[in-house]
Amino acid sequence: MEDVPLSHRYIIAARLKGYLNKHAESVALLTEALELEPGDPRLLRFRGHRRISVRDYAGAIEDLRAAADRLGDVEDEHEMYQPEVEKDVVSLILGRPDAVRPQHLTDTMAAADPGALARYNTTLHTSVWYHLGVAQYLDGDLEGCLESFYNAERCARHQEGIVASQDWQYMALRRLGRADEADAVLDRFRGIAVVDEDHLVGYEGRMRLYTGELTPEQLWAMCDGDSLKTVTQGYGLGNWHYYNGDVARAREVFDGVLKTGVTHAFAYLAVTSEYSRNPDFATATKEH
Repeated sequence: MEDVPLSHRYIIAARLKGYLNKHAESVALLTEALELEPGDPRLLRFRGHRRISVRDYAGAIEDLRAAADRLGDVEDEHEMYQPEVEKDVVSLILGRPDAVRPQHLTDTMAAADPGALARYNTTLHTSVWYHLGVAQYLDGDLEGCLESFYNAERCARHQEGIVASQDWQYMALRRLGRADEADAVLDRFRGIAVVDEDHLVGYEGRMRLYTGELTPEQLWAMCDGDSLKTVTQGYGLGNWHYYNGDVARAREVFDGVLKTGVTHAFAYLAVTSEYSRNPDFATATKEH
């Protein structure tokens, strides 16, 4: 990509700031970009994501809902994960724009270069709906997040997007006391031939806990000292204990999540939201 579009450079820079845990600076960069390209759904998608990271859930919902409203006018596009984006950061720094890959690979572009798809792990449409669902869930809107996560599941083309969307739906439905609908989500998961991939952080394991395929002890052992997996598995496990009636065990697991210090993880943010709004955890140690 010899001429890297300005919006792509903003996205790359904002993602780098996010990887460095400088989320407020990431939001500022994307706000600057949106002043140049108002209403761009890609920019809104990434700013909405980073607004979640700074716990501005209302702002994230506003951005992501605006992006969702524009998806009908945008061909779905494949997005890369961090390891690939880092390569493009290096290429830009070293003045090699021809080595920078498209940050959003359309189906038309992929048809001309099928091998490129191996570098991409999610899509624009999935990301918009998924992050909207996360923002709604963290903001306490368990009812509203269901449609967003279902839309994410419906348009996802990769295993992780499908399973992660199912996981959040299952948790929200259990919290709402709608066990039959939650079981229907598990039935959809059972229809997936799950493949283990290096970038996966734990949603597949959480779903296998919910189906009874794994015990809590087996799920916890799968973390193997990885802090991000510990956070991800921990929120699902703590939540599972909670809606099965063991508040004390849920609090113990949630406290373990906070001790990891992985403050950018959605599961970490879910615990902090839990402690701030759920009276059952009123005496829990608050994260400062």
